[in-house]
Amino acid sequence: MDPGAAGAGGGGRAGFERACRLPNTVHSEIAPALPLPTLPPALGFDDLRDDEPLAAPDRPDMIMQAANIARILAETDVSHLGFTEADNVDVDPSQCSWLWREVLKHNPDAFKVKPPAPPPTSQGAREGPDYQIQSEKHFEHFTPNMNKARKEPVFPLDDINSRREHLRNELTPDSVASKKPKVRKKEIDNSVSSSGPSIPNNQEVIDNFCEMVEDFCRRVEIPYDVDGGDWLSIPLNDVKFLVNEITSVRSKRILHEVPMATVTRLLDVIDRQIRCSQGLSIDEKENSDAEPLVFSALESVHAALAIMTHHDMPKQLYREELIERIIDFSRRQITDCMAASNPTFRAIHKPAENVANDGDDDEEDVENGPVSKKRRTTANLSMRKSSNRVSASVYSAVQKLCLILGFLKELLTTVRLSDSCILQLAKTCFTTFLVDNMQLLQLKAIGVICTVFSSYTQHRSYLVDETIVLLRKLQFSRNAVRTYHLADEEQKQIQMITALLVHLVQFSAIVPDSLKGAVDWSTIVDSPVDASYPIKCHEAATEACCLFWTSVLQRFTAAKSQDMSEAKGIIDNLVQDLLTILNLPEYPAAASILEVLCVLLLQNAGLKSKDTNARCFAIDLLGGIASRLKRDSVACSDEKLWILQELTDAGSDGSKILKNKCCVCLGGRGINIACDVCGRCFHSDCMGSGSQDNLQRDSVCPLCFCNQQLSVLQSYCQLQTKENGKRTAASVSKKSSAPSEVPAVDIVQQILLSYLQEAGPQDDGNLFTRWFYLCIWNKDDPHSEEKIIYYLARLKSKEILRDSGNCLVISRDWAKKICLALGQKNSFSRGFDKILALLLASLRENSPVIRAKALRAVSSIVEADPEVLGDKRVQSAVEGRFCDSAISVREAALELVGRHIASHPDVGLKYIEKVAERIKDTGVSVRKRAIKIIRDLCASNPNTDTTHAFVEIISRVNDEESSVQDLVCKTFYELWFEEPTGSHKHLVADGSSVPMEIAKKAEQIVDMLRKMPNHQPLITVIKRNLTLDFLPQSTKAAGINSSMVASLRKRCELICKRLLERILQVEEGAANEMEIHALPYIVALQAFCIVDPTLCIPVTDPSKFVVTLQPYLKIQIDNKSAAQLLESIIFVIDAVLPLIRKPPQTVVVELEQDLKQMIVRHSYLTVVHACIKCLCALSKSAGRGPGLLEYLVNVFYKHLSGTNSDSQLLGRSLFCLGLLLRYGYQLMLTSENQLDFPKIINLLQRRYLLRDDFNLKVRALQTLGYILIAKPEFMLQKEIMNLIEATLSSGVDHRLKIQGLQNLYEYLRDAESQLTAESTGKPPVQSATNGGSEVPVAAGAGDTNICGGIIQLYWSSILERCMDTNDQVRQSALKIVEVVLRQGLVHPITCVPHLIALEMDPLEGNSKLAHHLLMNMHEKYPSFFESRLGDGLQMSFIFFETTVSNHKLAANIKSNPIAFVKPGITRIYRLIRANRNSRNKFVHSIVRKFEPDGRNRSTVSFLVYCAEVLASLPFSCPDEPLYLIYDINRVIHFRAGAIETNLKKWTSMDQPQDAAGMATLPGESHVVMHEPGVYYSNNVGYIPERMNNNPCSTSDVDMAKVQEDCYDAIALQLLLKLKRHLKIVYSLTDARCQAFSLKEPPKSGETLSKQNVPFNIGNNNISLPSCLQDVASVYQDFKTVLREDSMDFGVYTPSVQRKRPTPRSTSRVRRTAATSVSRARGGGRGDDDDTDDDDWAGGARVLDFSAQASNGGRVTRQRVQV
Repeated sequence: MDPGAAGAGGGGRAGFERACRLPNTVHSEIAPALPLPTLPPALGFDDLRDDEPLAAPDRPDMIMQAANIARILAETDVSHLGFTEADNVDVDPSQCSWLWREVLKHNPDAFKVKPPAPPPTSQGAREGPDYQIQSEKHFEHFTPNMNKARKEPVFPLDDINSRREHLRNELTPDSVASKKPKVRKKEIDNSVSSSGPSIPNNQEVIDNFCEMVEDFCRRVEIPYDVDGGDWLSIPLNDVKFLVNEITSVRSKRILHEVPMATVTRLLDVIDRQIRCSQGLSIDEKENSDAEPLVFSALESVHAALAIMTHHDMPKQLYREELIERIIDFSRRQITDCMAASNPTFRAIHKPAENVANDGDDDEEDVENGPVSKKRRTTANLSMRKSSNRVSASVYSAVQKLCLILGFLKELLTTVRLSDSCILQLAKTCFTTFLVDNMQLLQLKAIGVICTVFSSYTQHRSYLVDETIVLLRKLQFSRNAVRTYHLADEEQKQIQMITALLVHLVQFSAIVPDSLKGAVDWSTIVDSPVDASYPIKCHEAATEACCLFWTSVLQRFTAAKSQDMSEAKGIIDNLVQDLLTILNLPEYPAAASILEVLCVLLLQNAGLKSKDTNARCFAIDLLGGIASRLKRDSVACSDEKLWILQELTDAGSDGSKILKNKCCVCLGGRGINIACDVCGRCFHSDCMGSGSQDNLQRDSVCPLCFCNQQLSVLQSYCQLQTKENGKRTAASVSKKSSAPSEVPAVDIVQQILLSYLQEAGPQDDGNLFTRWFYLCIWNKDDPHSEEKIIYYLARLKSKEILRDSGNCLVISRDWAKKICLALGQKNSFSRGFDKILALLLASLRENSPVIRAKALRAVSSIVEADPEVLGDKRVQSAVEGRFCDSAISVREAALELVGRHIASHPDVGLKYIEKVAERIKDTGVSVRKRAIKIIRDLCASNPNTDTTHAFVEIISRVNDEESSVQDLVCKTFYELWFEEPTGSHKHLVADGSSVPMEIAKKAEQIVDMLRKMPNHQPLITVIKRNLTLDFLPQSTKAAGINSSMVASLRKRCELICKRLLERILQVEEGAANEMEIHALPYIVALQAFCIVDPTLCIPVTDPSKFVVTLQPYLKIQIDNKSAAQLLESIIFVIDAVLPLIRKPPQTVVVELEQDLKQMIVRHSYLTVVHACIKCLCALSKSAGRGPGLLEYLVNVFYKHLSGTNSDSQLLGRSLFCLGLLLRYGYQLMLTSENQLDFPKIINLLQRRYLLRDDFNLKVRALQTLGYILIAKPEFMLQKEIMNLIEATLSSGVDHRLKIQGLQNLYEYLRDAESQLTAESTGKPPVQSATNGGSEVPVAAGAGDTNICGGIIQLYWSSILERCMDTNDQVRQSALKIVEVVLRQGLVHPITCVPHLIALEMDPLEGNSKLAHHLLMNMHEKYPSFFESRLGDGLQMSFIFFETTVSNHKLAANIKSNPIAFVKPGITRIYRLIRANRNSRNKFVHSIVRKFEPDGRNRSTVSFLVYCAEVLASLPFSCPDEPLYLIYDINRVIHFRAGAIETNLKKWTSMDQPQDAAGMATLPGESHVVMHEPGVYYSNNVGYIPERMNNNPCSTSDVDMAKVQEDCYDAIALQLLLKLKRHLKIVYSLTDARCQAFSLKEPPKSGETLSKQNVPFNIGNNNISLPSCLQDVASVYQDFKTVLREDSMDFGVYTPSVQRKRPTPRSTSRVRRTAATSVSRARGGGRGDDDDTDDDDWAGGARVLDFSAQASNGGRVTRQRVQV
């Protein structure tokens, strides 16, 4: 067989290959299963002519059959042709066609003659037992009936007439053609075009149709009426019959062959019928004849549109007036049907239509009717529920209108309509969306609008505008009406308006006209589509999105506040719908619409907008969109769909394909489908194939099938490119010989396109959807311009490649997953990083509202994927919000991390340090959240190193907030002391009997102690956990389970046991003897022992801890660590030893000797202190007696009474003697040798308290304090009282004051410990009194306890030391105040002023402690606290003066004095701010300082201080500054008139003074809060004494009165300045100040805006005058301030003698002020001025405060009967 025998030309080769083709190739599915018949050798050659045109064999559809052709040739018996093996000829493949070469690739012996094979015993030509078994197992029951099913038409030709009635009820004119298989359509085409006998039949049909039309027209025409005005109404049945006949002829595709005259005449008749029915409504109840006319007109419209939408109709038929009449009539009927089916729509629009039948007016009513407003009534709900109960006629009309809209859609593409028709049709379609129960009509309207949008591009902006207008008309609600059902999505619907928007965008990418109909390869090649056309289509879609969103966002930003919420809801609903359909196969435009929205929101329309509301809304939208993108990304990464593995495994050799396992479910049994190409196996159920009857023998998986399709298309495109000369010869030859591999992404994309083409509806929408996908993919392809033909061919691959393979159709679920995976590669998903970056940038905005919104947006993203927290950008931004100025933002940031820290501990570890820092936050909620986060992290990951976090948590155990304290204790209870669930019996590997879990807890405690400055917080935690007092009150009331307490004690005992074991281990393993490794373990053990010493007394061996620790007392290391170690060990022994019944005597003796040696020799006095205390306890508990103690006392006493001058030894002796007397006094009372305390005290007074050596003097005072602790009654003796008072006086050295206060503090602590011991059941300590002396009782205190009496004696001195200039002295005194208040030894009201003053202490510890004490006092005694606030302010001023001159921060304080006191005043005010009466009392008490009571007057500087304090109060609601202004107005009202009169009298006295001889008062200063000590001494009460020698004064008494009046004027000036400042800072208008009333409650939720404006008293002279000439200056300043305040002050100032109205009083004030200033400057004094003075000098004013509510809350002048 020589393929080249016919010549090298294309014609010869084609003829040879035609001869080689088989006549039964169409039976490729069943050919292997059937033996071919034996045919004559010359069969078919007679009819073959070489000159007959032959289709090119290298078409893509032929190339796709290469594999099947090779298989068929291999299995075909050609012995009947007479060829033998000798006829085989070797040929050159380059001389053969492409199809020839492709067949040889699959079977090199395809064209060689083989000897006849024996009859096959099994199906197929493959050999091998595996294949035979497989074929027998899977394919033995298959029946070869599929070709017959394909070959026979689904609807035979003779069955068409029987289906005409069905065609009339279809909703679309082309539904019949779209629902029939394309096989039948092709057969019909062939029968019409090629079959000879069908031509007479068509002509006969046309003739019959013409006769029917003539008869129809004759019956309705009246020939006598030339004008055509009177026409008969066509019966409805006749019109239906006409429609049926038109449909029948249309279905035969011969309607265009009907004569032009006949069709024109018919259309005229139809036009007249439509005109007859114009103005009639189907819903007219009063006119029963209207309904048949309307239906007849509807059928006429149907007939006209069926004619005009047929192909190849003459252009003369498309008359504009007819089309406009059809559209107008349809619009009217649509509106009537909507009104009939929806009562609300009827109520709004029907009356307007009955007025006049004018189309424009109706349209205007439909557009501008307030639908959205009136649809929100409650009656609408019931209307909507009953709206579906419409009449049958309306329902039929709606069905017919749907069909008409379908024809109108087709008409838009058939003929070019005028703009007026287009606009009217668009308005009609938009109207259908105004009701909710016309979904079918709305779907048809969407199709029409989209067709207009696609075909009439000049109207796109209009359609977008109409869509936006429609958006505003539709009902707004959070749950918008969603009636557009999504395909195969259960219970998922979107709004119709959203569906319209998505389809508009998808139709904006116009499919090339050449691809809209049936195409083949030549159509694709010859298509005049530019390479950049897909990009232009995508740009058009983007432009449509921009046009829509720009208009929407512009209207949103321009909306009023009332409408803004509705606009937000509309956009929210749109975005929610778009996110619902995102990544669904049918809606690729959703991603583009959202992408454009995000771009606009990231620009000036959103995050960069100047409007805060717009920015907040943009952040909300971007957060929701970004969270969805992240959620889809996570879902895609977790997806294991076998098709998507092609994307991840791209470039692999296919070795990962599972053999003998289903690729879907990975199961191995029951596999009955296998791909012939790749070998993948499947279950039929997994592939959705259903029953065994649908399975096919030669199956190809979707991947391989689409790969074959794209390979053929790609190869053919390369060949076409070669023929067109678009590439170089070298590259073409290389690629043609070895085509490039198809990318995996293209294969998956083609699977999606194939799914849409097979499963989607066969309409224009499906075509536009697939084209939109291709435009998107083309944009992302860098080589897209080179492959334009390739992309066009992919759109119509099914038509170009007539595939005979058996591709397995994928399910919708797989299609959605594929769409999701492909969506991760588009630009919208790639924009997630930019959205996230800008949201993180918004976290740094100045507005806390925006920061909070951005944080919530980031939180929603983190909810989708907590791993986002691990991103460095996110971590940096979130950690930055940990330090935000707003507490709510800080708490939200912590909440963001805390929600995911347990589920993702690796992410939490990155934040733990910053979270731990927030434990010290000022916000209580922030501190709590930080503690909970660390607790959750430790609970979820026990092996985490959280030592630093533990340190931060335990530091808040003494937090000022009790709830934080409870949370800290509960946290450590759950981490350390709570019994864990499950079994934890695994012991430590070092031979210990302690479980491993307990050992880890002990190590955590020790690690934490290493980083703590002291162990006091740990003691508090252990103490509160052992008592479980952190539990809620409800739990305590119900009773604490005893088993819980027993388990808790057991764990603490095990922890102590483990600590003791570790002490031995670390010291034994220590390499350097000078290092103390056991110190933290000893300190931890000491903490447990302090709380409960019984924890260190095991039941089995009570003395174990003492015996183990005693040898460590012999260490010879002398450093600070060793001293701390010894101190802790001694403390443990001291606490445990008294509780042991019989301690080992050897240990007692040895311990006694060790303690004695350390008392005498150890260099650290803290160790000596511990040794003496332990020795006294040992002597008492072990029965050793007081002998050793008495011996030591005598030794130290003799040393002190001797002549030794070594101050160091003397100091040590004094220290030891005092401690021995303090701790051993009770034991030494049992001795025969009684101590002579007076002798010892006398020694101290005589020899050491009077020494010049200050260290010895302080040490002697300390020793005296120890003695007084043992003998407190000595403090009642006058000599000792004088001594203590002297040490606490202000003139002594601060070290003596500190020691004296320390003595009192230790005495109080000792008395408190004794009281605690007595309350716990221990025997009370008996103390003797001295000679029956009585303890003095403070007035009203009623305290007869000796401790309380002693403190009351020294209480005033202690309070004085609270105001000391030395920080340490104040700290020591404040600690005494704390203990005294805790024990209740004095009345708490006595120390309130001093504590208020200490709120301003520059030492942070002092101010915090003072505030803590004030908080407790305010909770217990709020009335006491509030009554002394004014005195506290006075005391704070005194403290401020004394501190300024002595403190090291004096320079900073002088530069900004108010900043020094503002924090303390702020804290005090916040204590009482919650109660309106309390804060008003506080403000009023300060304002009262400006009103002297006549007995004594404060200094002017103090008044300035008060004004500064009032200006710095942290007001949070408008009620607070308004009350202050109200109170200021009250003072001005009562005092301004009298003061002004007096000042005017003094200035009017004509007594010339010698200016040269004027003297100024001493101590007056013009500087406010400047010189220390001046303000307090500058008291006006001493004016007479200072004025004795003043030559300028007329008399001492007169000048004193002058200065009193000037003082009052300055006070009022300060108040008026403060009032003006408040109005400016808080933007308070005069009307608002006048409307304030005390009787009206504050408005909840009212905010207060504040400007950062400092309070400045200006350049006014605030010094008191020294002579009468200086009074004029004061008077002038006073009048100036009154004039500035006249607008708001005028209501208060009119005299009661003149009953003038308020406006005149205001002008009078201004005129009076002006004349007064004129006089002060030397102006004349006239009668008018005197008259004004008389008006102002009126007597007492009568006020009625009960009238506030009626006149707006202002205090006004009342009319008085004279």
